[in-house]
Amino acid sequence: MSKNSQPARTTPMEEKSPDDAPTATGRSKGPIALLVVAVFIGFVAIKLVSDGVGTAPSPASEGAPAGTTITSVRNDAAVDYDAAVASGKPIYVLFHSLTCEPCVEISSVADEVLPDYEGDVVFVNAITDDPSGQQLAANFAFQYIPTSFFLSAGGAEVVDSFTGAMGDAQMRAYLDALVQAR
Repeated sequence: MSKNSQPARTTPMEEKSPDDAPTATGRSKGPIALLVVAVFIGFVAIKLVSDGVGTAPSPASEGAPAGTTITSVRNDAAVDYDAAVASGKPIYVLFHSLTCEPCVEISSVADEVLPDYEGDVVFVNAITDDPSGQQLAANFAFQYIPTSFFLSAGGAEVVDSFTGAMGDAQMRAYLDALVQAR
């Protein structure tokens, strides 16, 4: 073997990492990673749009801090219930959470429907994750959330109750019955 025919040696600085090596098709992994990131960002953007981010506020939340709706206000539910009873008007009590899917659904419906009944029906928002919501829940018999209680004027009796999510028309029917029974 001649002096000039020695195999080429690489130094550690010249070695390439496996990430820099071309794939079996001869392409590097950079464009594929970029494509995956772009698709992920696209999905996030679609999710934000479908969740209503960037849309105009509903009438129920006008004048309230950003992101606040009728059903997301964390008042003392027990105090609100006592005030509702003292008002002498029919009462709608909604026991719910801000996280369970059926609770979010009925909250959305309530946020749209309740402004139409302002002055006729008093709404009590009882978030069961809060101590005051749990305190008020101890006065009612139910097992699951969301649960709606429709009470006669002054809270004298439970006229009706419903467990689960309900649509706009169904909620209006319950509230209309309360107003008419007054």
